[in-house]
Amino acid sequence: MTSSGTPIIVVGYDGSPASETAGHWAAIEAGRRHAKVRLVHVLSVPLSGPIGVSLQTESLRQAAQRLLDQTCAHMRAEHPGLEIEGVLQFGGAAPALLQEATDAVLTVVGSRGLGEFRDLAVGSVSAHVATHAPCPVVVIPPRWRSEGADGIVVGVDGSPTSSAAIDFAFAQAQARNTTLTAVLAWHDPVRTGPGDMLPLVYDLDALEQQAATVLAESIAGRSETYPDVLVKQELVRGHADDVLIDTGRTAELLVVGSRGRGAFRGLLLGSTSRSLVHYAPCPVAVVR
Repeated sequence: MTSSGTPIIVVGYDGSPASETAGHWAAIEAGRRHAKVRLVHVLSVPLSGPIGVSLQTESLRQAAQRLLDQTCAHMRAEHPGLEIEGVLQFGGAAPALLQEATDAVLTVVGSRGLGEFRDLAVGSVSAHVATHAPCPVVVIPPRWRSEGADGIVVGVDGSPTSSAAIDFAFAQAQARNTTLTAVLAWHDPVRTGPGDMLPLVYDLDALEQQAATVLAESIAGRSETYPDVLVKQELVRGHADDVLIDTGRTAELLVVGSRGRGAFRGLLLGSTSRSLVHYAPCPVAVVR
């Protein structure tokens, strides 16, 4: 937050369709939160060097500043009264966004961009920011539109980050005056590490009941804080990636923890959250 206490939403912007959509999404969210938008454009060029390089850098800087100023002006025209600042940074996109996000309540990036923003491979900007940002990160698909989308979906698995994701999802559902669907995907036992032995015989009914208990206990108690939020519980047999992508097809927002239980729980960004950032058809919030 700023010294005045105004919440800040950071947006990664590079002129791509995905970052344009991210900026629009962030502006609407800022309106709900009475927050300001910090639009961050990063140039991956050296700050100093030979005269030829410096002149080229200055030309790029001026062009980037014009693009940033024009975009901020356009956003202010679309969202009167919203405080929007443009920040031009030099260096790597992910480190720059993480630096700008140190005092933010939310960071928003597009899932596909230009240059360093262009993909979501291992080590890419979106994945890196979602892994290391000190605040929740929302990843927006290119040209996503809210028309026809309805409700918030949250993935549940009983892990600590899942609990944080549930809190975030409840707050979003209340702010948007919409429903919340809590989804837990369950499946046959799988190995969670080297030397882990699977049972030769297991009771599917017992596994399903255990999953149902985890789901119910995970969302219990929050109705006192969010009495107006209508909550639906969905217990689905299948892999979490597939289940959540399918459930999120008509959602306004899909919320997950940055890592959870299962075979990939030791990763900084879990396999499910990474997969959703890649392929989800709606905005995805990754909560630590």
